[in-house]
Amino acid sequence: MNANQLLVVLMAATAVLSLWAAFFATRADWATRRAMKSWDSATKPIPKLVFTGQVSPGQAIDLEVENLGGTLAAGGIIVHASDELYGGEVTLPQNAPARHISLPFIVKAWKRALEPECLVLVVRDVSGRCWDYADGGKQIKNPRRWLSGQLRGLRMQGMIDFPGVAGKEKR
Repeated sequence: MNANQLLVVLMAATAVLSLWAAFFATRADWATRRAMKSWDSATKPIPKLVFTGQVSPGQAIDLEVENLGGTLAAGGIIVHASDELYGGEVTLPQNAPARHISLPFIVKAWKRALEPECLVLVVRDVSGRCWDYADGGKQIKNPRRWLSGQLRGLRMQGMIDFPGVAGKEKR
């Protein structure tokens, strides 16, 4: 076997080994993604709100909150009902049955709502990730900035705060 034939054989062997490595690396990546997706679905809280009772002007509004997913370490809710805004914080264990909560009156709204509407429903899971359930459960990358923008948009800065969700401010 001359040097050229040896070089061709080595190049072919290298190509086969590269393909083999790429194939198993891709399979490992897929397995990792499946495991991460499974972990996300097991730890991601899934809150479900049901409005109960009638809304009385200036009084607290009653809700039933159920958690269909992982532990809800901290959560914030702002509700628009009639012509008032209500808000508060909530925490729920994993797969918690419906729990009755009352959200206190915060401020008069800028317009009247015929049916109660959840304007902000943000939750933090046990790993520290935040999710916006008023917008379909999207993940929030920077909860403090996101929450500040939501409160600014609702003109509620300084009226309500969710320190469990946004975290403590660094000084």
